[in-house]
Amino acid sequence: MHLTLKPNQGTALRRIVALLGAATLLAVPGACQEDTIEGQIRLTTGGVLPSGIVVKLEVAENVVAAQQMVGNTGKFLFTNLKAQSYRIIVTANGFQPGTAQVDMQYYASRYPTIYLTPLGAKKTAPTTSESTTDLAAPKKARKEFEQGHEALQAKDLAVARKHFEKAIEMDECYARALTELGVALTLQGELASAETSFQKSIHCDGEFLEAYIQMGILLNIEKKYADGESILQQALRVAPSDWQPYYRLGDVHQQSGKYKQAVEEYLKAESLSPAVPPEVHVRLADAYWQQKNYDGACNEMQTYLRIAPEGPLAGQTKSLLQQAGSMCKPSSQAAGGPQ
Repeated sequence: MHLTLKPNQGTALRRIVALLGAATLLAVPGACQEDTIEGQIRLTTGGVLPSGIVVKLEVAENVVAAQQMVGNTGKFLFTNLKAQSYRIIVTANGFQPGTAQVDMQYYASRYPTIYLTPLGAKKTAPTTSESTTDLAAPKKARKEFEQGHEALQAKDLAVARKHFEKAIEMDECYARALTELGVALTLQGELASAETSFQKSIHCDGEFLEAYIQMGILLNIEKKYADGESILQQALRVAPSDWQPYYRLGDVHQQSGKYKQAVEEYLKAESLSPAVPPEVHVRLADAYWQQKNYDGACNEMQTYLRIAPEGPLAGQTKSLLQQAGSMCKPSSQAAGGPQ
């Protein structure tokens, strides 16, 4: 039996997928009209996130507009936002509160990465895995990078850019600084310069995955799908067991209308890591629907509701399933039964 979604239901599913956006700091001001904030929580010490993380969204000091608990993926998403600016406060037992300011006029500002620092520890730039050029960079250059990183997190783009440029003056092949300079340039609307910065980062350290990921996202936003696919294929050669290149490649395929390939990449990402956000099932539902695989679309929406019953897209997904009525019967998977 095949589910037949009405045309308006398929359009609604497309809109839900559009809400997901590109979960990263990198984006183009004004490139998307969806009023959403999608972020990522990480630890400055690395490792697994604690349970009980609470994310609050304030429109003014102590005026909470929304609040949600965050699972072990560290992803959070707020939708249907109306104000021009917000403050995000992240709390967890045993950790210092993390904060971020969001300016809704800048699309990339809507994708904050917030780091939690253990109580009693000094707040520093996050300790990510070091690249080859990190180890080679002079101490002063690394200090400039740290200051630039903090400014970028605070969305002080002019200061961030100044520090990154100083770091690169001291070491012109400092890949991490070049990558984050590319982020700052994109936020300032200097897209050609941003691409150049990412390209130089990749040239300086061909094993630095983040540069490929950020470059791929930028190219996807610019609708340079063939170029985005090419750079993400290079990322797969760098990190064939990391889920992120597959997930981002799935997004490129989906945006360019290659729905079969999008499904393949999303499923590969899922097979590699539980860190893939639950919203992948909504993306899969759209890709299946575009291929007229209505049973597959129905099952993926049900799966999303099963694993994220209070997720940010749960209300819209439930509404679509209700509109489908008897054509989309509850599955044992959606009800939590045996698969």
